[in-house]
Amino acid sequence: MNYIAEINGFERWLETHSLPTLSQLLWYKLVYLSSRAGWPEWMQVDNRRLMVSLQIAREASLTESRDRLVNAGLVEYQKGKKGIPGRYRLISLCGRNTTEYTYNLKVQPEVYSVVQSGDIINNKNKQKQQKSSTDVLPEKTDAFSDQLATIRELYNSVCGSYPRLVKMSEARKKAVRARLRAGYTVEDFKRLFEMAEASSFLKGQNNWSWTATFDWLIADANIAKVLDGNYKDKPQSSPYSSAKDAETAAWSKHRDYYGRVKNRFHNCESHGYDYEDILEQMGGIYEAENTEEQPGGDQPYLGRETGADSQTSERGWGADYQKGGPGSGDDTQ
Repeated sequence: MNYIAEINGFERWLETHSLPTLSQLLWYKLVYLSSRAGWPEWMQVDNRRLMVSLQIAREASLTESRDRLVNAGLVEYQKGKKGIPGRYRLISLCGRNTTEYTYNLKVQPEVYSVVQSGDIINNKNKQKQQKSSTDVLPEKTDAFSDQLATIRELYNSVCGSYPRLVKMSEARKKAVRARLRAGYTVEDFKRLFEMAEASSFLKGQNNWSWTATFDWLIADANIAKVLDGNYKDKPQSSPYSSAKDAETAAWSKHRDYYGRVKNRFHNCESHGYDYEDILEQMGGIYEAENTEEQPGGDQPYLGRETGADSQTSERGWGADYQKGGPGSGDDTQ
């Protein structure tokens, strides 16, 4: 290939063909790179390098310009793989039939203008038809519309403790469709909402006062965790197997071995002392029948002995206590 001959051939080709300026510049850059590489049949050129040479920032602009060259039959292109640039092959413009060129030069401009205007009108009509058809398609082809409405009604009826779902946005519809395509059913969503309503944690009874929302519940990871029971309320544990055992334990807590009401005004037993022995050493205990209705229970009797024959030494410590305690008054010196 000859550099000057290819440029001249390209300029003659442009006299009868239309090509955007950026596509023309791309052709010139490819010819220049091919001449520097020694005119190989195929050459690899990185997109980034071409974008810098063309001074463009969008890779889409490079792709569009390259496609125009390919459709015009000026270059061939093979897309590269990851880490490997694409390959270009220049199609020589030298040696093309001059008769064809002369014929095209004389006849093509008139024919081209008519065909071009007709193509523009047809393209505009096609674009209008495509635009109108795309506007109508979403309303006709939503296979999950009934299920979306049912799921929305289930959430509002079951999850009364959560904010009411007013509108199903496109993001929410997309998330619900994804769950349905993954295998979840409307019954699964119903069970999800019932378990969320029964969970105290999801309703805000946690350390952060955080409450779940509809968007949180329908997320892929969260719907699985809720249905697995990760947020169920844990039952209150009790050391007793039945209510009868709990009642018996509560009754015996305040009774001694013989069923008598325990004294709640001292802690002798917890310190290893014999409470009755201490009372005997201090002057005796009250020997009456021990009942719950009797005031004082098994408290020691500290009053004065009755009867005229009673001696001070027999009255015990209680009599001295009423007189002011041991060693007080006129009885001691």
